[in-house]
Amino acid sequence: MDILTRFELRKIIRKKTFYAGILFLVAVALFLSIVLVANMQMTGKDGQFVNGVAAIRLEREYNRQLAGPLTIAAMEAAIRRHQDLLHDPNNLDKKGEMTVEANAKYDIKDNQIQFLITDAFSPANAYDYYLIDKINPEEMQGFYQRRLDKVREFLNSNDSDNNYTAKEKAYFTKMNEGIPVPFQMDYVTGWKNVFENLPDLFLIIAFVIGFCLAPVFAGEYQRGTDAIVLSTRYGRSKVIAAKLKASFIVSVGLIFSPIAIYTFLILGVFGFDGAGAHVQMIRFLAPVPFTVIETYLWTVLIGSLACLMVGALTLWLSSRMSNSFTVIVATGVFLVGTQFIPESKNSRLLRYLTDLLPGNMFDSFRKITGYQIFNIGGQLVPTYKIMVGFSIIAIALLIPFTYQAFKKHQVV
Repeated sequence: MDILTRFELRKIIRKKTFYAGILFLVAVALFLSIVLVANMQMTGKDGQFVNGVAAIRLEREYNRQLAGPLTIAAMEAAIRRHQDLLHDPNNLDKKGEMTVEANAKYDIKDNQIQFLITDAFSPANAYDYYLIDKINPEEMQGFYQRRLDKVREFLNSNDSDNNYTAKEKAYFTKMNEGIPVPFQMDYVTGWKNVFENLPDLFLIIAFVIGFCLAPVFAGEYQRGTDAIVLSTRYGRSKVIAAKLKASFIVSVGLIFSPIAIYTFLILGVFGFDGAGAHVQMIRFLAPVPFTVIETYLWTVLIGSLACLMVGALTLWLSSRMSNSFTVIVATGVFLVGTQFIPESKNSRLLRYLTDLLPGNMFDSFRKITGYQIFNIGGQLVPTYKIMVGFSIIAIALLIPFTYQAFKKHQVV
């Protein structure tokens, strides 16, 4: 790292606002983690509810027993175990339903696999909670075909609000057919909870980045030091480059530190199991052939690029505006305001384009596991891949605009 970059880096990180931002991000990561742990609840072995860490340990114990390939035999066995319990009068209450005690002692262990079966064989746009009571175990021979049928039902459904073309339907069908089966099952609750709050964490990270980078150029105008900086030998070249490099380093640190803290806090409590499981264990109809860890890496990549795009936008605004406060307000309005843009009911393209705004890119898990797609010159490209390319192009364009704006600034 050159001397000028180190100097500009110190100017950013020595501000009290930078340390306040760091503390705030750590506090948010802790809060989001604690909320997820506190909200965890399930029926204990004695039929009473258990909460928090105790519930986490119990669910992990049960789901670890089911870990492995989601085979036809495994599903048939789970159905028979459940239906055998219903055939024993000792396990039923006066209404003929399974007692809480019997469920807690025997049946709850198979919940994960039961939910997958019910999801596959329930009617489209519905969830039949009693399906597992009556389904024939032999129907599991068609489990994976049934999942493909549900994908087709979704693509052809008016409720999808997408009006897919025949080409797009064929594309998504082929994607789903390319997912290797049997699915790999595992305990994935930890990872599921990581995904749940990542959008909120990315949004707050973007705010902090904007807050920390707002004075990089605008601060020079505000303090009246722009005349000194721009009149020096390297003021219109190397100094600007140093400011941009230092800003990038700070942004990367502000992104990955809280993400790492949040992820390890959640998985440290819930368990690191499930990284190699199919993401369909979390989002059953997801069309991507990714494992949970691969989906996580894509999610972090897209969210991080969105935050860097916010940082690049903040720097450009900073080079154009006369004070830091105005930059912060403009960045905040852009981040929050764009999330309130209503979804177009008439134009799918317009609806998808709004997804490329940074504030909407933070929920990238939903896009990766969803059915949004762009048609670019006849080439179909999933939205999550467009997000990556769009972010990189936007950052690459904003940086030279920022460079030129400060370089050509006329000191009054």
